[in-house]
Amino acid sequence: MPTTTSVLIVGASLNGLTAALLLARRNVACIVVERHARTAIQYKFRGISARSMEIYRAAGIEPQIRRCDGIDEKMAQVARKANLADPETVWQGVPGVDVVDLSPTTAAVCDQDQLEPILKAEAERLGADIRFNTELVSFEQDERGIRGRIRDRASGNEDVVSAAYLIAADGTNGTTRDALGIERHGPGVLQHWMNVIFETDLAPVIDGRPLRAIFLTDINGTFVPRAGGRWLMAVQYVPERGERVEDFTDERCRDLIRRGAGRSDVHVGVVDVRPWEAAALVAERFVEGRAFLVGDAAHVMPPTGGFGGNTGIQDAHNLAWKLEAVLRGQAGPPLLDSYDQERRPVAERTLAQALARLQAWFKDPSKRLPPAEPIIDDYAVTFGYCYPAGAFVTEAPAPSGRRASSEISSSEAFEHPREPSGRPGSRAPHVIVEFDGTRTSTTDLFGDHWTLVAGPRGASWLDAAANADQAGPFDLRAYRIGEQLRDVEERWARAFGVNDDDAVLIRPDGFIAWRSRGKRGDSRRSLTEALDYLSFRHVLTPR
Repeated sequence: MPTTTSVLIVGASLNGLTAALLLARRNVACIVVERHARTAIQYKFRGISARSMEIYRAAGIEPQIRRCDGIDEKMAQVARKANLADPETVWQGVPGVDVVDLSPTTAAVCDQDQLEPILKAEAERLGADIRFNTELVSFEQDERGIRGRIRDRASGNEDVVSAAYLIAADGTNGTTRDALGIERHGPGVLQHWMNVIFETDLAPVIDGRPLRAIFLTDINGTFVPRAGGRWLMAVQYVPERGERVEDFTDERCRDLIRRGAGRSDVHVGVVDVRPWEAAALVAERFVEGRAFLVGDAAHVMPPTGGFGGNTGIQDAHNLAWKLEAVLRGQAGPPLLDSYDQERRPVAERTLAQALARLQAWFKDPSKRLPPAEPIIDDYAVTFGYCYPAGAFVTEAPAPSGRRASSEISSSEAFEHPREPSGRPGSRAPHVIVEFDGTRTSTTDLFGDHWTLVAGPRGASWLDAAANADQAGPFDLRAYRIGEQLRDVEERWARAFGVNDDDAVLIRPDGFIAWRSRGKRGDSRRSLTEALDYLSFRHVLTPR
């Protein structure tokens, strides 16, 4: 008999483990298979954006992540030198660290080899079945579900897993996307790099200033220090010049590290050496039947801007609540199509921003990129991404004809979070309110639930919410400004673009699903129609 679960996740790296954690928190059964024997040794990903930290904060793992964060974000610097011993240093500040008016949390530095065990432990504690050294051999799907054949790589034993859905989180070189017949588009591979993890006695400071990263011109590479003595060196190699992966022996790596340090007596212990590619690609679609692509399986970005891993975290967050709603019968299967509608345009535009930074900083290393689009503020990319269509009640007239994701402009995809529109399809702004005598952020208040917030004159919306909670498709929490919530800074109406007698409906992922915005008349009917529309169980046009 096959093993049965709700979701089969292929890949137990950053995004697969994030998906497992977010599903397990919702009591959605999942099995994760990972062909490698353990979590990552390498860490291309280390900077968790404040938006991603909001997700991990809601998941309850912010304290564990902060304990790994050995860098003071407000003090840490990016430096440029010939080598560490050179007296001349060019300092570059790190933007985007002061977000007190945008979020209840801040960015964190937690290297991938430290973050993945945190995700794994918490997901397993909540019931996720995570199997390392196990590979997906083959799978098939039909209208009833997924059947995957998996193999224990140590014993050779095989098992069949029957699941309702599949999440492909097996990275840019994984096989699941190809098995689904999904092509990718984009410039492709831009650069070839080697990551070298090494142990050293080098101090992660220069002139008393903590280092986040340092570019070293003597080796044309970067050192990424970490408290505790384990560092990363990233250096480029060019196959067109005859340079090969095999050339990076331990001896050569030690020599490069000492050249970068500007000292021959530095201690170097090589831990791991691994190649990777800076690439730019987006899958033609993120959904195929009952299978979904997340993270690098869906989109690959160069590291400029630090957007790639964070976009994958946000993929998993977008998908998890939708899978739960459909599996619980709260919503119809068409809700899952909105994952592609929402996440693919954001991935396209975020990739364009990563490429714009790459071209500005490195002057188009591939010599074949299209003209760069204007660089959007980091805060807008981090917090201000908006969905052009999806699981929300749009207020704008539907455009004639369906546009490709790549045709959606950055001005449509991003808004500055300090000037929020409050429109459906955008992230609900961070506003300080007082609840039960304690000041809190609306971001924390919304959590993982459907939430209705009504203005001071919106008592009828609470009555409507009580009725919807009893008879509607979703569990709904409702609050009124001036009753359960005090608007500490008197910002709520302005931030959400509403009046005192309006109401705003927030999805479990913290995005605005609907707002009354001047609607008058039957509050109960208006809210019920909106919720029915959002459940994708009926074809309705909400009032």
